[in-house]
Amino acid sequence: MSRLLPQQNLAASVYGTILVSSVIVGLAQTNLSAGVMMAAVAVTALVFALAHAWSMALASSAEDRQALSPAHLFDGISHEWPMVEAVGPALLALVPAALGVYSANAGLWVAIVANTVLLFAWGTILRHRAAGTPAQLVAAGLTTASLGLVLVLLKALLH
Repeated sequence: MSRLLPQQNLAASVYGTILVSSVIVGLAQTNLSAGVMMAAVAVTALVFALAHAWSMALASSAEDRQALSPAHLFDGISHEWPMVEAVGPALLALVPAALGVYSANAGLWVAIVANTVLLFAWGTILRHRAAGTPAQLVAAGLTTASLGLVLVLLKALLH
C-alpha cells in the first residue's frame, strides 16, 4: 500500500494533485481536445513547480549568503519535482480520450476522481504510519481528500 505514496516531498505531490484538479475544473469549461488538455495540465504543473523551485533556490541562496548557484537550482527543482509527477494520473485518464475511446469530459471526470482517491489514500497511509486507529485513518483520508472533493463539487456545479 505504501507504493501509492510518493517517495519524496509529499507536500509537493498533494499540492500538485490539487493544482491538477483545479486545472481540470477550468478545462471542463472549454472545447479543447484531450491532447491540448493534456498539454495544458502538464505545462501548468511544470510552470508551478519551476516557480516554486526558483523561489526555493533564491531563498536558499539568500540564507547561504551566496550567489545563486546551479546547486541551489538543482535542489529546488528536485524538491519540487513531485508536483510535476502529480500530473501522471490525469494524463493517463486523458490518453483514452485522446484516442477516442471516450470523451474528453469523461477523461476529466476520471482524472479528478482518481486524484481525489489518491488524496484519500495518502492521508490514510500517512495516518496509518503514525499508528492511527481505524477511525483516525478514515478521518485523515477524508480530510486530505476533502480538498479534491471540493473541486469535484465545483466541476459538477460548473459543468
